[in-house]
Amino acid sequence: MAESATFGTPAIETQPDLVATWPLGEILRDIARGGIGGLAVGVVVGGLGGRVAMRLIALIIPESAGRFTENGNRIGDITLGGSFGLIFFAGLFVGVFLAVIWVVVSPWLPRSLGLRILAAIPLAIGLGAFGLIEGSNPDFIVLGFEPSVLVVLLVLVGLVGASMAVVDAWLDGRLPRPRSANGPASGVYIVISLIGAFFAVGVVATFLDEKLRPVGIALLVSGVATLCWWYLRYRGAERPPLMLRLLGSGGVIAAVVIGFAVELPHIRRALGIF
Repeated sequence: MAESATFGTPAIETQPDLVATWPLGEILRDIARGGIGGLAVGVVVGGLGGRVAMRLIALIIPESAGRFTENGNRIGDITLGGSFGLIFFAGLFVGVFLAVIWVVVSPWLPRSLGLRILAAIPLAIGLGAFGLIEGSNPDFIVLGFEPSVLVVLLVLVGLVGASMAVVDAWLDGRLPRPRSANGPASGVYIVISLIGAFFAVGVVATFLDEKLRPVGIALLVSGVATLCWWYLRYRGAERPPLMLRLLGSGGVIAAVVIGFAVELPHIRRALGIF
């Protein structure tokens, strides 16, 4: 039976078919699940959804058609190269960040899918809006500081978070559980985890940059709690101690709150409020 769906209380499955699984493999499976889900959501929702959002913005502000954005694209034009770059390359970029962050914070989110989706929306906005909304970006001048532009961008970021919660739950019910270090699934999970560790270095460096450092420190707190929980799981623990749950959940909440505080001045400037 899984634990109750309380905030910051990871559920541990104890069904008969899970008894013989490999403890370290279960942890690697969680990491791989976050990586696979993050890349899928990044490309489909972040990339393709970003293309749709850009088109929607052009329709909302028709007078901006034909003008160039900061990256050299003409507003209103739909080109194969531009669409491919946004969907694939930008999507992969979003996917890497999403995967790393999700692996760090997901143990401390509610286990109920509905509550998990609700928590993932502000989580994504608080930790991801900085990637789309930068107050100094001249594109907002071109777009006339239109509030609906901000709404579209924030909805897109929130949708990335909500989609990640859904995809993660879907994968959790379908990815095979490793029963030893020698199985093919275990090998795949190990490879994905090693690749993820490499990219995690870049994500951590981004959040520890001067502008985002307070957010990064809060995420590091949550990350340390996640590492401790993995160790306890490897040792056979079925539930993290209260202090560890408070540390992990507190780090997530602090990161989101600080993220909103950091992003608020950029949102004001994007609205023409100086």
